Amino acid sequence: MAAARRKPTIRSVAIYTHNKPAKEKEETLFLKELLKFFEHKGVEVVHGDVRTVSLLQNKIGLVDDDEQIYDLKIGIGGDGTLLKMMRTLKKKDGLLLGINFGSLGFLSELHPHHAFEGMKKVFSGDFHIDERMLLKAFVWRKNDHGEKEKVFRAYALNEIVLGHGGLARLSNFHVRVNRRNLSTYRSDGVIFATPTGSTAYSLSVGGPIISPALQCILVTPVAPHTLTHRPIVLPPKKVMHVDFEGRTDTISMTVDGQIHFSIKPTDEVSIQTATRTARFIRMKESHYFKTLRNKMAWGEKK
Repeated sequence: MAAARRKPTIRSVAIYTHNKPAKEKEETLFLKELLKFFEHKGVEVVHGDVRTVSLLQNKIGLVDDDEQIYDLKIGIGGDGTLLKMMRTLKKKDGLLLGINFGSLGFLSELHPHHAFEGMKKVFSGDFHIDERMLLKAFVWRKNDHGEKEKVFRAYALNEIVLGHGGLARLSNFHVRVNRRNLSTYRSDGVIFATPTGSTAYSLSVGGPIISPALQCILVTPVAPHTLTHRPIVLPPKKVMHVDFEGRTDTISMTVDGQIHFSIKPTDEVSIQTATRTARFIRMKESHYFKTLRNKMAWGEKK
C-alpha cells in the first residue's frame, strides 16, 4: 500500500449512489453538502449517475462514462455501489473512494459522520492508496466463416462466475491454463476470483481467504460432483481458457454479481489479470486482518 506523496489534482469528480428509498432524505442532504465542498475546493466538473442526478434535481450533469476521465470517483452506499462504479472504470481514471451508507461496506473507507474530515485529507494528499488487481474476461465466438470473434468483454473486481444463472445443474467446464489442461470441473459452476473477491461468493462455497496484497487468481468450483475438486490458487500471469460440452445448455457469465451475459455452448471464455487496477483511497495504512475481524467477525467468538 502506497502513501500519497503529493497533493492530488482533483478537477473532475463522478458520484455514484445506491438506490435505497429509506435513506433518500439523508443521502440528499449529504450530497448537497458534498457539492458545496467541491465548489469550495475548485472542482470544475461534478457528474453523477442517474440516481445521484435525480436526488439533486438535475443540478449536476450525468456521468459520461465513454468520453470523460475522472480524477476521483465516489461511491455512496455499500459494496454493491462500488462494484457498480467499477463497471465504469477506465484505464486513465484516478482514485476511488467509498462512503458507506450501506450495511457491510467491506470496501468503503468513510462513514457519513466523518466523511468531510476525510475528504479534506484527500484533497491535501494525506491518504494511502490501496491498489487492487482486476480480472479481464473475453467471450470468443465463431462467425459464419469459422473465425473466432470477440463478442463480449468485462472487468471484475471480485469474480467472474460461469454457471446456469441460479439453476442447480451439473455441467462440464473444461479449464486450461496457458493452453495446458488444468481439469474438467463437473459442477454447478466455476468461480474465478481475485484476492479481493476471495471474501465474496468464493468464500461462501468453501474457497480460502486471500490477502489483497497478493497477486493471484483463485479458481473455486461450485458444488463439484467430484469431492477431490478443491479450490486452487494460480499465478497472476496465467491466461485461463474455458470451453464447454456441445450438448450443454446456455451458460451464464456473471461479473461481480451485476453483469450477466449468455454464452453459447460452442463459445470459449478467456480470463486473465487486467493491466488496469482499482486504486482505492485509504485514510491510513490498511490492516486487512482487522478489517476481517470488524466486518466479518472473522475468528471471533459470538
